[in-house]
Amino acid sequence: MGSVTFPDTRIVLLRGADTRVLGLSSRVRNARVATRSGAGVVDGAREPYDEQAAAYFVPSDVMIDRSLFPLPPVSGPVRVQADGQHVFDLRTRAARRHAAWAILMRTSKPSDGHIARRFNRPISRVVSFALLYLGLSATQASILTLFAGLIGAAVAAHPGYLSFVTAGILFKVSSILDGVDGEIARATLTESDAGVRLDTLVDHLTYVAFFIGVTIGWAREGSASQVAIWTVVIAGGLVLSFLRGARFVSEHAPDASFAFIDRSVRRAARDSSGTTLRTAASLFILLRRDVFAVIFLFVSFTGLRVLVPALVAFGVLLANFTLSVYDRELAAAAALERLAN
Repeated sequence: MGSVTFPDTRIVLLRGADTRVLGLSSRVRNARVATRSGAGVVDGAREPYDEQAAAYFVPSDVMIDRSLFPLPPVSGPVRVQADGQHVFDLRTRAARRHAAWAILMRTSKPSDGHIARRFNRPISRVVSFALLYLGLSATQASILTLFAGLIGAAVAAHPGYLSFVTAGILFKVSSILDGVDGEIARATLTESDAGVRLDTLVDHLTYVAFFIGVTIGWAREGSASQVAIWTVVIAGGLVLSFLRGARFVSEHAPDASFAFIDRSVRRAARDSSGTTLRTAASLFILLRRDVFAVIFLFVSFTGLRVLVPALVAFGVLLANFTLSVYDRELAAAAALERLAN
């Protein structure tokens, strides 16, 4: 969330028509980009400025990106020109659409796995583009994702093969939508710790809701006695795992994202010669939201609801085993991970 300060860099936003891109005023976004990059900002539409000042002058019909920084100090006025890579032309509808997609293509996260990067992101960016066009915020996108997850959980609570398969598809859809709020936040430079916490909460609520939905559907198919025991034991373990994960994140992570646990486990495995830790790290990938959604989808096609609580139980055991047995290694890896980022 922090920024690098370039005290010798001054950005002057020139007067002119204000264009909307990604549901946001281009002037506002340019100011956010410059401020987030540590540059001084002068809004020429609101305050006077020296036209011969040693500064970068940004026309109202272009949009700058953070990749433009750092800028070298200048001894006189320099007018910023669109180059299609760091500065985007906004004079036509086609140019604005190109600029919007160029920015959205840069909203991936370094922690994205193969499924998220190759399959989820191309779809979620389309949704993000539409929601930004409608003027929705990252918080509103998180709420929509939660509603989608709850609808899927409600479907899962119905007995029968068709409802189970539909629930598997909706869980995968929910996994894709999970990336939308982050994309919107990064595209509009509105990332915040509160937003990360909300995204994490939505993830957890969706997991629990789908688990409960599947077990209710299982009970309605005539396995009520088995379900009662499975649900109580596994739900308790699931809550314990979330609480332990939240404690690890609060003590070691730079934000509230649970993805930091996965990164710490993988780093600890790379730095360790222990076979067990490396095996646990290789299995940890199954707990990623994008990967688990694919597994859930394939399981739904089998029609065997019992496999879902079995998979959740496996995840609970794996997470708690790793956090308990390798707590020191994970703490050391977390410290290194924070320094590296």
